[in-house]
Amino acid sequence: MKSILKTLATVVGVPTLVAAIYFGLIASDMYVSEAKVAVRSAKSGLSSNGLTALLASPVLSSGGQDSLVVMDYSSSLDIVEALRERVDFVGHYSNPDIDWLSRLQADATQEEVLEYFRERVNIKRDMVSDVLTVQVRAFTPQMAQEIASLIIELNEQLVNELSSRMEQDAIASARQEVDRAVANLRQTAQDINSFQTANDSVSPRDESLALFGRVTAIESRLSETQATLSETMAYMREDSADVVVLKNRIKALERQLNLEKGRVTGTGDKDLGSLVENFQPLLLEQEIAQQGYAASLASFEAARMDAQRKKQYLITFVEPNLPDAASEPRRLIKTITVMVYSFLAYLIFGLLWSALKDHMGH
Repeated sequence: MKSILKTLATVVGVPTLVAAIYFGLIASDMYVSEAKVAVRSAKSGLSSNGLTALLASPVLSSGGQDSLVVMDYSSSLDIVEALRERVDFVGHYSNPDIDWLSRLQADATQEEVLEYFRERVNIKRDMVSDVLTVQVRAFTPQMAQEIASLIIELNEQLVNELSSRMEQDAIASARQEVDRAVANLRQTAQDINSFQTANDSVSPRDESLALFGRVTAIESRLSETQATLSETMAYMREDSADVVVLKNRIKALERQLNLEKGRVTGTGDKDLGSLVENFQPLLLEQEIAQQGYAASLASFEAARMDAQRKKQYLITFVEPNLPDAASEPRRLIKTITVMVYSFLAYLIFGLLWSALKDHMGH
């Protein structure tokens, strides 16, 4: 019996006593600052006014993916280096006043600093609401709050940077289409201008319509003059002054009519028919280019609006608090935990030892 009590005191009592001394007298107080954030997009309709709006908003797959990005970044070496640039992270956790088990070694390697950081910073994700709870443990309330605030700030910068990059990628293709449409529109305008300059014609189509109008007017005047001549010759001699004037007028109108018709058929100084035929495809190309430009602008605007709706934001609806009391270590619970585990170890090894003795006895 004495042997059992002695063994029990050694296996259970000694670790419990050591734990009681460490957690009760030596372990340094730690303060926990907590904050709650969420990644949301503009179309989720989230405002930063409180928890009600957050829980009412739909959980988007893209937000969930970005939440995982935030979690990964918050436990990465990159954020540790960023924190060290903004706050004396290593100096605080390696303070000689901190007990040696909780303290970060002043000459710790990069990997050791990262491992220590992961022990002091915890981020939990609510799978239903996609809310991230950030907990930072430090040895002063101010440092715990400051580190928590910096972690949120750095993650906000990361989310904004990723969102901006995604937005730029989303509209880059649409912007290229607009640029191509503008270049095509400019080329068609240049082709029309070159055609007009080379042929000394602003608009062959308008000129052709005007020419047909003149031909029609000349033909009408010619018909009227010929009718007048017929009436005049009925009661005047052919060599009379009025008849001669009318005949000369008819000849002049016929010459003018032949000249204008020659321009239409291409026998004159400018072949309007050919000009119109060659000018029409240029006008058609310009119209198509204008329609393409309008369509590309509409596509660009749609892509931009869609990118804006999908843009992600890191919303902080519970700011990092300033702890007013140390919440860790939980001294009594830690001591009892050591005692319970020690007792379980005693029972397990006792059963194994009994089984081994029975086996050796047989």
